[in-house]
Amino acid sequence: MTYAFAFAGGLAGSLHCVAMCGAFPLALARGRTQGRFGRQLLYNLGRLNTLVFVGALSGAFGAVVVEWGPLEAAKRVLALAAGAVLILVGLEMLGLVRGLTVRVAAAVQGTLGRSLRGVITSSSPAAPIALGVMNAFLPCHLIYAFAARAVSLASPIEGALTMLAFGAGTVPAMLGVALVGERLPARLRLGADRVVALLMVLYGIVVALQGFGTTAGHVH
Repeated sequence: MTYAFAFAGGLAGSLHCVAMCGAFPLALARGRTQGRFGRQLLYNLGRLNTLVFVGALSGAFGAVVVEWGPLEAAKRVLALAAGAVLILVGLEMLGLVRGLTVRVAAAVQGTLGRSLRGVITSSSPAAPIALGVMNAFLPCHLIYAFAARAVSLASPIEGALTMLAFGAGTVPAMLGVALVGERLPARLRLGADRVVALLMVLYGIVVALQGFGTTAGHVH
């Protein structure tokens, strides 16, 4: 169920991803007719590579926490923590909670901003992969949410697969915006953000309930 929800979350969050990061594939596609589709595939491959890395790292961290303490208690604590993060991410996307990621976003964007501009204008075949890799490191509510879920799984492999499933769900929309070359209207972006935020809150509640041991059997 975790992988299926992660993939569905990627599909549901596709409009949010296009609105927030659609400028990158559009910039790669601008002024190019040959090799356009191949560059977009490489860009998305770079994104997926980073997401898998984040998932594996998150799952490994969760596994270390479980190893240090009683297995059942550690898993419950991780589930509660992951549920809390999912809920907070959803509430922040809805505008009900503010300031949770502003500082992180400013720091990361300031560090990677200049590098991203240089990569976008490069004609090197490796440029799309590098852009995808760095793009996935930019602050993103959805990545935060599913990385938190990966931590609660306490397994590098399961964490990596969860983030891969999430990333795969966003690929069709990210390819589409580059090939069609259109950007989302502001109203559609706002509506997508609200739907995704509500899903994050709902999923966070389910994961947190697993921490209490009330839904573990049903959810799995």
